[in-house]
Amino acid sequence: MHHEQEVQLIAYHMWEEQGHPHGHDLEHWLKAQAVWEDKQGHAAPPVQHVAVPHKAASAIHVKEAKTQPRPPAR
Repeated sequence: MHHEQEVQLIAYHMWEEQGHPHGHDLEHWLKAQAVWEDKQGHAAPPVQHVAVPHKAASAIHVKEAKTQPRPPAR
């Protein structure tokens, strides 16, 4: 089982044990992450960040703008 799946399962069990409360998902996830780290004896794997070149990001915005519906003509 992968790290994220294990943390998800731990968080799910916490949610069940607490009677399925709403709005505590982040709290459960962070506690589950800490439990997983304790079980592994180390910190969680680092998050990998991906840089997006400026031109690529601009192209995305242009494409989104072209696909947006236009307001009706008056």
